[in-house]
Amino acid sequence: MLPLDSPRWNELAQAYGSAEDVPRLLAHLEQASDEVRRELWFGLWSVLCQRGTVYGASYAALPHLVAFADRYSLLECAAALHLVGAIEVGRLTPGAPAVPDDVVHAYRRAIEAVPGVVARRVGESWDPDTTQVLTAVLAIAKGHPRYGNAALQLEGEVGCPVCGAPHAPAGWNFEAGW
Repeated sequence: MLPLDSPRWNELAQAYGSAEDVPRLLAHLEQASDEVRRELWFGLWSVLCQRGTVYGASYAALPHLVAFADRYSLLECAAALHLVGAIEVGRLTPGAPAVPDDVVHAYRRAIEAVPGVVARRVGESWDPDTTQVLTAVLAIAKGHPRYGNAALQLEGEVGCPVCGAPHAPAGWNFEAGW
């Protein structure tokens, strides 16, 4: 994993140029309150995976995100793995930059670690959004990015193509419970 104090970050690209600020954002995740962490997630998404576009810094950050997901609450795990899944889908998109040689080993190991991170959360209670993210990212990490990305794109409500009225997609109106 590329250390957060490595000068290599200055050479990596992010959405707005040099990735010199990415290590600070990642480090603050560890220390921030829940409220501040929401802002940090917004910042990380905007520099690492803006509109599905990924950068060298995205690949270098991903192992840190997986490690964070494994150490923090279920909500934070889902937030980190959501970004991980988006970065991996972005990497597989035609025209995406290659993973830098000095980052590729840590990147692969981190993707391979995702199923274990998700498995350690199976005993916890998952809300619908967490379920959507964790199962989608699990599919992505297991080599099924089409299914995982499709699951990430699912919406709880869609518009009727004829009249525009909102409704639940087919199969989403199941009754829960036993």
